[in-house]
Amino acid sequence: MFIVGLAFFMSYCKKEKDDEKPAVPSAPTATTGSASLVSQYRATLNGRVTANNLTTTVAFEYDTAKSYKNRIAGTPVEVSGNTSTAIKANLRGLTPNTVYYFRIKAENQLGITYGKDTSFTTLDAVETYIGFNPGLTYGSVEDIEGNIYKTIQIGSQIWMAENLKTITYNDGTEIPFVPDITEWSGLSTPAYSWYDNDTVVYGAFYNWHAVATGKLCPTGWHVPDDDEWTELTTFLGGSAVAGGKMKESGTAHWISPNSGADNQSGFTALPGGYRLATGDYNSIRRHGFWWSSTESSANDSWCRSLYHGYPNIDRSRSSKKSGLSVRCIKD
Repeated sequence: MFIVGLAFFMSYCKKEKDDEKPAVPSAPTATTGSASLVSQYRATLNGRVTANNLTTTVAFEYDTAKSYKNRIAGTPVEVSGNTSTAIKANLRGLTPNTVYYFRIKAENQLGITYGKDTSFTTLDAVETYIGFNPGLTYGSVEDIEGNIYKTIQIGSQIWMAENLKTITYNDGTEIPFVPDITEWSGLSTPAYSWYDNDTVVYGAFYNWHAVATGKLCPTGWHVPDDDEWTELTTFLGGSAVAGGKMKESGTAHWISPNSGADNQSGFTALPGGYRLATGDYNSIRRHGFWWSSTESSANDSWCRSLYHGYPNIDRSRSSKKSGLSVRCIKD
């Protein structure tokens, strides 16, 4: 019986080993997705690639015609294994009101695969309506991507009059984009996102780790510290009334009642809401939250907030994992 059992065991092991056939490498599989976060000058390209067991290089080809004269590396630029991987690429410097075609390209030792041709149309160059104070004179500043922001002098300070929306540091490196809720909540490194990963109207959200790099604002500008926010509040008459003087008037963006809002200062604050440390989004059109560069503890930093229901500006702490809006101030 021992001999028979041993023979059966050996036969079973051999059969199981024979059944474990090694994965056969092949040309990659590639699927072009839809473009997202499309504005006048930018768009995010999306796709998926399966490497089919060979290291595979990934890129997107794009152009205003299907001749595809332009190429941009995917993120990630290489994939391996046999699992479908999401790929993206951020385009900048696009032309408003223009149709762009794109496709994903995946290449390994056994071949090149292209996803289907897909297209998107950039938005019109008409400025997204923001209710700036028509009685004031605004300046402007340009970030590294070519986004142009109105600026306003308030007392001795010069502020951006719009929320920051760059996805590139001022040294040219890309800020990590983290749309996933679980991934965001575990971060202790810089990241940005958009509200519900769907709109650029109110600017981007940045966690405080991105602020702490000192590279978010255009050269010659910086994220204001806690004292600079206090100086602004004091100049505008104190925290009980300064918020109304800072908020965009009307209800184009703020829900009713937009209490005390007259935008007397020209700051033109918009209610972009915020992203919780958990990764969830909240309070768009009700609240605006802006970072300061000043820490309040190992885990929190000072910020300022405005609310549709009263004219105050509030000073509070927020987790460094939170996603808040950013206004830059001139050095």
